[in-house]
Formats: sequence, C-alpha cells, structure tokens
Amino acid sequence: MKFHIISLGCSKNTADSEHLANEFKATGWEWAKEAEKSDLILINTCGFINDAKEESLRNIMEAINIKKKLPNIKLAVFGCLIKRYHKEIEEQIPEIDYLFDFLTPKEVSKLCKLAGKTYKEPDYSNNSRFFNPKHIGILKIGEGCNNRCAYCAIPYIRGNYYSYKESDIIKDCENLVSSGAKEISVVAQDITRYGTDKDGICRLPSLLKKISKIEGVEWIRLHYMHPRGLTTKLIDDIFSIDKVLPYFDIPFQHISAKLIKAMNRHTTPEHMISLIKHIRANYPNGIIRTTFIVGFPGEQKRDFDKLINFIEEYPLDRVGAFMYSPEENTPAYSMPHKVRETTKQSRLDQLMTLQQLIIEERNKKLIGNEISVIIDEVSKNETATGRTIYDAYEVDNITTIEKARGVKPGDIIKVRITDADAYDFKAEIIK
Repeated sequence: MKFHIISLGCSKNTADSEHLANEFKATGWEWAKEAEKSDLILINTCGFINDAKEESLRNIMEAINIKKKLPNIKLAVFGCLIKRYHKEIEEQIPEIDYLFDFLTPKEVSKLCKLAGKTYKEPDYSNNSRFFNPKHIGILKIGEGCNNRCAYCAIPYIRGNYYSYKESDIIKDCENLVSSGAKEISVVAQDITRYGTDKDGICRLPSLLKKISKIEGVEWIRLHYMHPRGLTTKLIDDIFSIDKVLPYFDIPFQHISAKLIKAMNRHTTPEHMISLIKHIRANYPNGIIRTTFIVGFPGEQKRDFDKLINFIEEYPLDRVGAFMYSPEENTPAYSMPHKVRETTKQSRLDQLMTLQQLIIEERNKKLIGNEISVIIDEVSKNETATGRTIYDAYEVDNITTIEKARGVKPGDIIKVRITDADAYDFKAEIIK
C-alpha cells in the first residue's frame, strides 16, 4: 500500500506531517512521490486566512479529480480547515472518504486497519524526511495560543497554548539529528510562552541550552517570538546561547498604537522600538524578520503613514506583509470601518515596494563579507544553492554558489558574498 501526503500551511503543519509520514512508514506503507500513484492521499489543511483556505479547498478538489480517474484511491483530509468547518465540509464534499479534525495515532491505526495493516509505534531515530531536506529539522515545542489577537483564528482551532514536555522535545531533537539534521528550526505559535503554562516562567533559555549541547546540532533558528512576552533580558538570555543564530523573528503586525490595541497585541510601539534598538546595539550582525498586516478594520491613512515612516526610520532586514483577512468567529470580523480591498492592495504594494528597496540596500552591504552558508541543493553542473545564517528555508533569501565542487547538501561552508539584490545572494567558496 502506498500513501501520499500533501502538507499545506505553516512549518508547524510541516512538522506534524513529517511525524505522520513516519508513522505510516513504520506500519509498512510505502511513500508515493505522486498522488496519482498512491492508494491513499492525505491532505493536511490550513484554515488560517482566506488564501490558505482557498488553497486547501483547491487541493481537495484536485485530489477528488484524481479519485474520479482512479476510483480505487482513497482520500483522507484533516487539519485546521477541517477543525473550523468540519460539518460544512462533510455535508458539501461527500467525495472525501475519511474526515478528521487532527490525525492522532489512534486514527492512523484505524486507517491502517482498513488497509489490512497493524499500527506500529515508529522509530523516529530512523526518521525519513518527506517535506524538507534531511539536514533541516523542524522542532515543534508547543501547541495552541493564548494571545487572542483580534484577527487570528488559531486559538479557536488549536486551543490554548500548552508546552510539550522537555524530555519529549529533547528526544525529538536527538532523533532529528540522528537522521541527518544540522539546522534545527524551533517552532510554535509563540515560542516565548514555552513553560509559562506550567508555572508562569519562560523556560525557553533552559530548553535551548540543552538543545545546543546535543551532538550534531550546528544551527538553531528560532521562529515566532511574540513581542508581548519578549524582553531585552530574554533576548540576551536566548541569543547568548551557543549555536542560536542571530535571527530575530518577531511579528510586529503594525506600529500604530490605535491598531495595536484594536488587534489585541498586548504590546506598544514604544516596547517594539525598544526591542529593535536593543538588537541593533547589542547584535550588530543580527537580522530582524517581521510581518505586518495592512487594511485592518479602522486603519486610516495616518495609521498606514506611521507604518511607512517606521520602516524608513527603523529599517528591517526581512519583512512579510499581508492584507487583513476577515475570519469569522474572531473579534475583528465584526469590527466597523472596514478598509476597501483596493485600498488594502494599494497599501500592500506601497509597503512592499519600499521594503524591497530597503532590503536590497541592506543586502548589498554584505558584498565582500565572509559568511557561513548551509547548502540545500547541488546541481549536476556543480552549482550549489544554500542559505546564510540570516535566511530561513523556503522563507528568505537564497545564496547561489558556482564551482562548488565537492560540496553536498547539509555542508556548512564559508563563502564570500560577490553580489546581492533584494532576494538573493551570489557567493564564492573561500578556499
């Protein structure tokens, strides 16, 4: 029996899908690279914003079209979209064979029994990678969220935040390393909350110290540090730890005090600016990645102008921006003073055009610098692509290295940046 998983959405979903694929593999299923060549198609959906929901539904319909041509194939759909709209999808898309909110080992066991197989607990020390190169390990340390941002449906989908057991996380990390991981991406909806659900104290620094001591871990990259729980002391406690990269992933979302309050972000412009100033003063080789939302209900031109002025005054290194997506059952959904779609798009275009100029200028300052790069792929003509310490996989800039003879994926090498634009670097290996 062959299976194929389509994993949509964030890196946390990817981590879940990697675990799930290894569960099926342990039970004796064989991975099919193409959905058409499988006996079971599984889709791990995303239901965060409208674009993600549309992508999930599009993938479901494409899988149903495959089933029509190959009726022996079964389709199982699960994940955040199903958690939000289980009843509606069950009624409107009856072609789905198996519908789950989230696939637990118990439910995987049911699917295995239907295929005449007995569920076996997987040996994650022999982890296979199905969605990422083997030198990248996504390490999920918690689930859910308590921040209750006014625009976000995650708490209603995933529930309140809870931390995974430290011993389980360490074991998971050891398994990732034993199966080839050198770069560990630590993820959760808000990693600064790790441990606070137990005794109110952030245990992230302690956890990271233990991860950094695992033999084989080379880089530790952190994702999603909500400014609400981030202090200058916590920054210093975290980023003084060996192997933690100077990659500050802090979603600001806006800089207008009015909108920050309306978004229920539990922070202030002054606090966010203090974090930026602290990072720039104490980590001159660090980069700041953030996200912004434009077109939130009540955003006026003067609020957007504050955001533009902020970006000009405090240039940021990596930025993702999104138009506000109204999500039912969130407080923002019923807020008055909606922003027109055309205005949202215009503001998004203006922001990203400015940010592109800023990023290109900042990237060009790295020309001539020596920097560490992890190799992701090597082509037959000995051209390698990889990422600097400042760039996350499938998110940030790509570094291209020609004449990379003898280099293989997972190698961490020293290069000299020879060219740069807003999104990519070119480099040469330092002999």
